[in-house]
Amino acid sequence: MSAATPILVKRMLERGADGAVPVQVDRHTLQKRRWRAVAEDGTEVAVALSQPVVDGDFLDAGARAFRVVQEPEEVVVITLPEASEMAAKIGWYLGNRHIPVEVRDDEIVVEAFPTLTDSLKRIGIGYELRTDVLRCGAHSSGHRH
Repeated sequence: MSAATPILVKRMLERGADGAVPVQVDRHTLQKRRWRAVAEDGTEVAVALSQPVVDGDFLDAGARAFRVVQEPEEVVVITLPEASEMAAKIGWYLGNRHIPVEVRDDEIVVEAFPTLTDSLKRIGIGYELRTDVLRCGAHSSGHRH
């Protein structure tokens, strides 16, 4: 039995498409311009774009459309403190470690990894672990010293 030829996607739609088939992709793959995935209906999709896509984008495959859905992952959530000293400590610590962050209204969300949670405990920064969609840029995007 031969494998089906994947649908090649070379452009995004500017707005949503009725009946678009969800294609779930992890955050690291979404940072790439070329990748492959299997859509919810079993269709293999090969993506080759001039720029990376983000959660919620629509991909144009001619007669079909696909909606990009970012997979949730384990994240560390730090509630933004009211005390300015603690806020400064959190900002200094995460910035010094060059950790990509997503800042929300009342929390900071970062990728979960053991050395991070160990050191947060050690220096007294409270956090919780949960499964969520992390929308932060790659470390190297726009990074300067």
